[in-house]
Amino acid sequence: MKKFLLLTFVSFILVMGIKPSVVCAQQAPSITARSAVLYDCNTGRIIFAKMPDLRLPPASTIKLLTAMVAMDRLGLSDIITIQQFVNSIEPRKLNLRPGERYYVRDLIRAALMYSANDAAETLAAAAGGSRAGFARLMNAKARSIGCTNSNFVRASGLPAANQYSTSYDMALIMMEIQKYSFIVDTLKIRGISIRSMGGRRIYIKSHNRMLWNDPREVLGKTGWTRASSYCFVGHIRVDTRKVVVSMLGSNNLWADVKKLVDFPFGSVVRCSAPAKRKISPNNSVYRLQYALKKAGFNPGPTDGHYGNKTRYALIRFQKSHGLPATGYAGQLTWKKLKRYLN
Repeated sequence: MKKFLLLTFVSFILVMGIKPSVVCAQQAPSITARSAVLYDCNTGRIIFAKMPDLRLPPASTIKLLTAMVAMDRLGLSDIITIQQFVNSIEPRKLNLRPGERYYVRDLIRAALMYSANDAAETLAAAAGGSRAGFARLMNAKARSIGCTNSNFVRASGLPAANQYSTSYDMALIMMEIQKYSFIVDTLKIRGISIRSMGGRRIYIKSHNRMLWNDPREVLGKTGWTRASSYCFVGHIRVDTRKVVVSMLGSNNLWADVKKLVDFPFGSVVRCSAPAKRKISPNNSVYRLQYALKKAGFNPGPTDGHYGNKTRYALIRFQKSHGLPATGYAGQLTWKKLKRYLN
């Protein structure tokens, strides 16, 4: 029976046009998700697929695309005034108040970490002028990176007629995310406070449990609606190897994510406390912390984790060097930091 299943799986891989040599020589993960893809970024090959072209509602994983399009159209330090329509947006949301003003970077963090629908829809209105206008931008962006089997309607991922994607297309979106360092760094944050221009502070905590429960770098965006069930789109990195994980329609979110994460890398024991990670000198947050510490601005532990201490240290550094105090290390900031990396 096992031999028959293996042959069936290999036959499926051949039909998909994938070379058998890239298929892991272990039993394919048994998951409840209706559709899933594992894409090895190092080799450029799919190493596992289950119904990869099945059209399904992707729920809040759409916010990954929303964040990219918003960054394409807006500056991270741009300020957006909250409009009246946020009062009618369905939860989950931050309960943003009309008239408040926020940095674009904080609304992106709220959309990705806390899955705040009002933050996502606010970004859409600012970047696209309207829900329909932003939908056109999302679909144009998706097509430009090869998503041929998707149609996006709402920036938040809330249910909408004729809104769908596939695990394969969402994997393509996650691969494109790798070009957006701010988004990748945001997905690493467990919790952070954002603040309106008027001083109201809101603490947001990531929905990605893998940030606490797995010592490897497992980043991603969750999603759920009644129609979509559970979804997860992200990546896992161990040392220099990175694999994109895309899963739609799961009935057991974290068990399925764990199986998919373990498939290319092997099993890792769950930990109740954050485990110490082996930090690579090439880790951008590690390099940032190292440079800030050397420059005399204490970022906390040099652990590769972008937390509040690192952010505040970066803001102090930027202020002292006449840079915009954004808490985001862009080109100008890295130019000033470069001297402290030697």
